[in-house]
Amino acid sequence: MIQNSFLLAALFYLLSFFATLANKKNLTAVLLVGGLLANLCSVYFRCRQAWPMLPLYQAPFFLPLFFGVISVKVAWKDHATRKNILLILSGLSWLAAFFPNDHYLPFLHFKSILAHLFFLFGITGRAFFLLSGILAWQILKQRKEEGSEGFTLKDVRRSVIWGYFFLTLSIFSGAIWSYLGWGLPIVWDDPAITTAMAAWLYYSLYLHLHLISFTTVKSRPWFALFGAVWVTVFSWLPDMGRFMVPIIFIY
Repeated sequence: MIQNSFLLAALFYLLSFFATLANKKNLTAVLLVGGLLANLCSVYFRCRQAWPMLPLYQAPFFLPLFFGVISVKVAWKDHATRKNILLILSGLSWLAAFFPNDHYLPFLHFKSILAHLFFLFGITGRAFFLLSGILAWQILKQRKEEGSEGFTLKDVRRSVIWGYFFLTLSIFSGAIWSYLGWGLPIVWDDPAITTAMAAWLYYSLYLHLHLISFTTVKSRPWFALFGAVWVTVFSWLPDMGRFMVPIIFIY
């Protein structure tokens, strides 16, 4: 049920992308909602199976849901943005389906509420950072099209601020959890902590670019785009497992 509902979500996401390519706005909305509901069911069953404990390998299955929910309003602002968001959403879900990391055993489980907060806040922060990267890409494309109006740096900055806020909450939750569990606020041997800290420091710099003389307004979208790539490579890819065909495609 867990895997099938997630595969159904991935299928809906892919179909919604094709629907938006065909400029079928209403059909896109229906398919996207169906995908989000199926993804929510998958997440619910995953949490129910492990509750009150939390396996920390589930991030790739949660991220499409969080990213899809926070991107819905932005996606309907224009066709190009909607197409890019649905492409990323579909890609995230299918990669998670074919590169799962939840079949390797044994895995440590944590039942502290701080572990849950660290996990959920961290995923929310990543989702906002990915959205900021898409908005930055749209701004860079707009500059090549004379008279084109759409997103502004304020939209990018707003998404970065929300991502930074949730990532900060995640790091503080992780630090308290680490201190109570191991006697150290930061366990540098844990890649989840070090990559989160790296992203936090990068976006701390991004939010203060206006104080740096050699940066210009025109260069800031590139920093936001690079940040989204950074988060993808160093925070999302490490959560992926080896290639594995879902069982439903084998039998």
